[in-house]
Amino acid sequence: MIHYEAEVSSFFEANENYIEPIEQKLKAMKLECSGYCNVYGYELEADIIKNHLTYHIKLHKHQSTQNGVIIPVDSFNYAGIELMVNGLNNKIKVSIGRSKIKRLFTISNIKKLIPSPYFMNFNYTPENDFNIALAKKIINNKIAKLNLNDGILLCKIHTDTIDPFDLIADMDTIIKYWK
Repeated sequence: MIHYEAEVSSFFEANENYIEPIEQKLKAMKLECSGYCNVYGYELEADIIKNHLTYHIKLHKHQSTQNGVIIPVDSFNYAGIELMVNGLNNKIKVSIGRSKIKRLFTISNIKKLIPSPYFMNFNYTPENDFNIALAKKIINNKIAKLNLNDGILLCKIHTDTIDPFDLIADMDTIIKYWK
């Protein structure tokens, strides 16, 4: 259940309007969720079991203020998504993210598919069609980091999304190759 710290504010209304439909969708699916929603941000966590895999999704937004001693400093707003998937193949290792140094060690065929500073490294040789589809998913979903190790996939996105269920469905098309 989400704890709403209601205040009269357009910021609270915007956060509530984002989180409430997602919470209602989870309740309709008879899934538990936890978190909070207030003027400064929100956090929602839920576990979804689908196709013998456990998806743990965390949506969060927060605001931090910085102390400007001489010059006033604006607050910092952050919104993001973390997706963890358990139950994948233990032998497959994948590392995708942003690093100019790691991009140097990425093979040239993959460098052509994704813009700099993205890199993609695998402990196996995936088919070219899979690389193309994966590169599109990374760019379209604005994925900042994706790691698959010991059967656990961790995915971080540093923007909020309209519908996290669309993200899961979109990622399912790639995850099926790592079962």
